[in-house]
Amino acid sequence: MLLFFTHENTYDAYVHMFFASHYSESWFETWNYKWYTGFTITSYPPLVHQMMALFSKFIGLKLAFVSWGFIIVAIFIRGVFNFSKLFVHEKAAVYAAFAAVFSFSFVEALHVFGQLPSITGIAFVLNACPEVYKFFRYKKRFYFLAGISLLAVTTAAHHVSTIFGAVFFIAPIIGMAIVDRCADKYGGINSFGLKAFLKEVRLNLPAAITFGLVLISVVLFVVFPYWYWSKTDPISQVPIPHGSRENFLQDHNLGMVFFLIPWGFLAFILPYFFIKLYNRRNIFLGLSFTLAFILGTGGTTPIPKMILGENAFNILTLDRFTFWASLMALPFWGLFIYELFEGELRAKILSYMGSVYHKIALGTFSMLLILSCTLIVNLNYFRPLQPDKIDIDPIVKFLSTDDHNNWRYLTLGFGDQVAWLSANVDALSVDGNYHSARRLPEMTTRPVERLENSKYLGMSGLGALQQFLTVPEKYHLKYIFSNDKFYDPLLYFSGWEKIGPLENGIKVWEKPDVDPLPGLLPKKTIPKVQALIWGLVPISCFIFMMLINILGRSIYKWDTEQILDADFENTKESFFIKYKWWLTGLFFISTLGSFLFAVSKKYLENKEHDTPNSVVTAYYDHLDFRNFKHAHQLLAPDSKPAFEQFMLERNIEDGLLASFAKLDSLEIFRSEELNDSLVHVHAKAHWITSIMAYSSDHVHICKKLNGKWFVKHQAYEKKTPPDKFFSLPHVEFRSQGRRTAEVDKTDKRDILDRPRIYVMQSRLMKQDSSYYIIGDLINTDDVPAYLSINAILFDEKGEELLRYNARDVLQHHLLPKEKTSFKISFEEIAWQKNFQELPEKFDPDYTNPFDFSTKPVSFKIFIKSLASDKSSYKYIGLQNLSCIEDEVSGSIYNYGTDQINIPLLISSWYDEDGKLIWVDRHYQSKGIRPQRMKDFKIGYPKNKISHVLEGDDKSVLVNGILNGHYKPPMQEDLDFDMLKTKSRSFPFTSIHVNSFVDQ
Repeated sequence: MLLFFTHENTYDAYVHMFFASHYSESWFETWNYKWYTGFTITSYPPLVHQMMALFSKFIGLKLAFVSWGFIIVAIFIRGVFNFSKLFVHEKAAVYAAFAAVFSFSFVEALHVFGQLPSITGIAFVLNACPEVYKFFRYKKRFYFLAGISLLAVTTAAHHVSTIFGAVFFIAPIIGMAIVDRCADKYGGINSFGLKAFLKEVRLNLPAAITFGLVLISVVLFVVFPYWYWSKTDPISQVPIPHGSRENFLQDHNLGMVFFLIPWGFLAFILPYFFIKLYNRRNIFLGLSFTLAFILGTGGTTPIPKMILGENAFNILTLDRFTFWASLMALPFWGLFIYELFEGELRAKILSYMGSVYHKIALGTFSMLLILSCTLIVNLNYFRPLQPDKIDIDPIVKFLSTDDHNNWRYLTLGFGDQVAWLSANVDALSVDGNYHSARRLPEMTTRPVERLENSKYLGMSGLGALQQFLTVPEKYHLKYIFSNDKFYDPLLYFSGWEKIGPLENGIKVWEKPDVDPLPGLLPKKTIPKVQALIWGLVPISCFIFMMLINILGRSIYKWDTEQILDADFENTKESFFIKYKWWLTGLFFISTLGSFLFAVSKKYLENKEHDTPNSVVTAYYDHLDFRNFKHAHQLLAPDSKPAFEQFMLERNIEDGLLASFAKLDSLEIFRSEELNDSLVHVHAKAHWITSIMAYSSDHVHICKKLNGKWFVKHQAYEKKTPPDKFFSLPHVEFRSQGRRTAEVDKTDKRDILDRPRIYVMQSRLMKQDSSYYIIGDLINTDDVPAYLSINAILFDEKGEELLRYNARDVLQHHLLPKEKTSFKISFEEIAWQKNFQELPEKFDPDYTNPFDFSTKPVSFKIFIKSLASDKSSYKYIGLQNLSCIEDEVSGSIYNYGTDQINIPLLISSWYDEDGKLIWVDRHYQSKGIRPQRMKDFKIGYPKNKISHVLEGDDKSVLVNGILNGHYKPPMQEDLDFDMLKTKSRSFPFTSIHVNSFVDQ
């Protein structure tokens, strides 16, 4: 019942609701347009989603998810009980069923991950195991039908559970059934040898082959459209990183989530499980348990990769093996609890310590079990796994009005709630939440599952996001809903316009001049027979299973055989069985001691005030995670400002660092001790932002007070401008359109003439092995213009090589008679044509040059302009420009009324004849308050740059018209303000300023 309170915070719940919404709207449709510009729904087994879709007709999607979860939990507990009866006596199986409710791995899978299909699959596998066992032991056809029917439902819900379940569960059960048949024939579990066992195997081989062939046929037929999709459209993409494949000893957080939590208390008594599993009867399950346990360790050792191979290791999520191994141990976990409450272990505790200590042990055990499960269920409270809940109603309303759903949209910072939004709107998204269905090269060539959380994936994620932001017209992408201001600078400098927040606080960004979606979108169809199989067979399997397993048992009493208790233990008592409690106790004490030692060591290492290095590290960690109150508490009391002052200083000065940066790594590379209570700590912080990666060097003074170390606060500049109050003349533009105050749809804007733009020069340049198009242009019209620039490279046959847009090396908004330089970087789009291994560290400036086997011999530039009433912040200028041998320096002056968060300098470099040689961008990390200035330095271009092709008026089209048509009559309008440098290679430069103002 906890699902009522936890399902919205799980990883996958909304994903399954999205799939369910598809079947609710169109049961037999196998194509979904809403994600990734379209994907086939047959890429995921349908049963769970179809059942939820049926429920949702009466109770809605969320309650349908919870209801199916309730049903599956009940089926799972029944499965654990019957599965346990194969290995332990019935009373211990009752304890195992009770323990299943508090199984840490199951609780995590249900309440943290929300993996309802995989839980459904394993629940039916556990119920199938007793039927398969009874078939091979008693050779009754009913058990064959019952087992196959349950595995058919497993396949319809989660085919992976059937495939791996046949290896890890079914095969060991068949082996145990054959062992028991030998015991029946020869008078006991220890009364036969290997020869007799192999003989029995040979006798049962036809039944095993028949069962295997039928199971394979069922697996192939029930989800045949899935296999057809896998064959005709195989997944060809870069593996996506997953925490279960990492080294748990190096990353303790991942080790806790994917190993310690799933095992829980079971990890402290592992010898007990191995002793119970490694006997003649259970040996096959013991081998299966050992293999699953090893595979579940992920990348901690090289063994899992050696077993699975490189390809399978990089595709599979290995936490599933830990999940399965913990379920294999449940029968013996139930037996252990029985021994503690009623059996041998209870007797030993009573004989050694008395009844009081036994009651204390039972109370402690029960309390810890419940407390641990409670902590797991509330893991999101201690370590948030998802953004705060988003009210999607304003977004749904926005997309459903004014034909906004005629374009695609993208969400940023939504987490898995992106799936819930998709389930409630008709609009289409370029993103999605099911990586196996991705087919866009911009995503498959990078290890990126979702664009919405790209900031957590470093260069790979932001590089993929930049592709969509730079060329949105390719995907008819017009709207972005942002729940994370980290992305705001990237959106602004990529030419997106913020059109205001919605009622729920979500910011809406718009890309002007993007064509709407065509009336007919392409889709990939499958034969009608397959669509019928997909829509009818999974549900039919479930109905058939219910008829066999309920009617067969309740009406016809088909299953009557019971497993004898005498089969559960060896008659010969080995050393390990004799001393199992001593061995288990010794392992428990040593493991508990190691665990407490590791926890205490981790605690001591994380004591924030313990050393100068630890206090500086903690200070940056708190800044990174926006725990500003905790960071403020680490400042030395004698220098600490009020918290409001501390926040004010960060907001007005830190620019990128204040709100738009993520700490990638921190190096403490030197500490200088001045005296016993004063130390200089040199730190180098490496930051990731959506627009650049940069490092900042800091020298912190750490002071020791009352045995604790603190960071001395570094005061910010507090100078104030001479003018206490000032005003600026301002010109406003407003495009009112023709919209009227009516409920019916009306035109929102007039059809305006497109502003005249003239490209003064354009050139194809080559830097190292990468190609770029650079140029200068001017807005010759008398209205502000919004610009988008696209360029194409052609080979000697006139065939297109590459096509891309100008992104941030351009001022997208130009006032009348304003000029700008631009650069189009083709190495960004070349990723999808020539993918190579990504660098380990984030570096947005990293280039992976496209190998041009055919050199470009011509190019075309296409410029679109749009009359815009929005403009960038123009009250910014340059002062005190000067040149030395290797750099240009000066000051950026903000003479306006708004604070500039991120200044961007665009530098243009010219030769003696005024020909453009190079254009580059230079983001500044510090913000600039009104009426203040910040110094800057720009180095000369260092890489080898060569001229390839010269553009002319015929190679440039502006709004579909040749460039020369817009040439201004006055030559002085075309002259740039150039600065003479001291470089022979770059004798002149011109610098333009763009600025991001966060409002």
